[in-house]
Amino acid sequence: MSTGHHDDDPLARLAAESEFRDRVKAVERDAAKARRRARLRIVRPRGASRWRAGGSGRRPGRSISWIFLALLALTAASGVALWTGFGPVQGMVFLFVLGTWLIALSLHEFSHALTAHYGGDDTVEGKGYLRLDLRRYGHPLLTFGLPILFLVLGGLPLPGGAVMIDSRRLRNRFRDAMVSAAGPAVNVVLAAGFLIIVSLAGPDDIFGGSPHLAFWSALSFAAWLQVATAILNLIPVPGLDGYGIIEPYLSDSKRYIGRRIAPFGMLVLIVLLYLPPVGYAFRAACDFFVTLGGASLDAVDTGALLFKFWRSWGR
Repeated sequence: MSTGHHDDDPLARLAAESEFRDRVKAVERDAAKARRRARLRIVRPRGASRWRAGGSGRRPGRSISWIFLALLALTAASGVALWTGFGPVQGMVFLFVLGTWLIALSLHEFSHALTAHYGGDDTVEGKGYLRLDLRRYGHPLLTFGLPILFLVLGGLPLPGGAVMIDSRRLRNRFRDAMVSAAGPAVNVVLAAGFLIIVSLAGPDDIFGGSPHLAFWSALSFAAWLQVATAILNLIPVPGLDGYGIIEPYLSDSKRYIGRRIAPFGMLVLIVLLYLPPVGYAFRAACDFFVTLGGASLDAVDTGALLFKFWRSWGR
């Protein structure tokens, strides 16, 4: 049957147009339902945590590393052992001081990454920097092995660890500077916290018969290390945080020179610290702030001697 004769019928044309509009609306409804179903499939389940411990879950970039949790447990256990007198004193002091230093290092690098994340660099989460995982913060030998070696042998807490920040993604120069400042700020806060505990709860005289001499000595030395770490990081040598704070405000030519020097920044720092005038001034500055915070330098020295337990071997 032919339908050509309906072309001149206004009622037929109106019916055809109504039928077409109905079909369009039906297609639009089906498309809207499909979009809603797609959104429902990717919504996070109710009650799912944004931060997860142990590395499981849907947000691996933000889960807390089991290594950091183990460091917390080991440091707390060694602190309790020192307080109660359980185990070898020098071994417990070594574990406690080294544990606090590694925890501080993790928090230092984490604060860099978190500040960058909120400043506009959306790549840090995918790099695993928000997990407090030491393995993500640098080379096992160059950024951890050497600083730990200097710490163990000479009590010098060289900066260790690093996070790669894409500064081009940061919103402005101020946020760029704050990324560098965030790390040393953690060391300042930890140093202040340790010193407040020592000054308020510790003994007035470390050699006055305190039943917890080893604990207070270890905590005092840990506070000194945090003060030293903050001061070292704030030295404006290319490659260190102190330079990173001022770098966004330098001219392009000076920033270019700084980038060329940065790979050797740590070596320059070591050489400077082993020059007697510089090394003496550095240690005097650390002692000044520790004393200002209410800790005893005798307790710091005792903690340092107990930390270096191997020096008593063969005696």
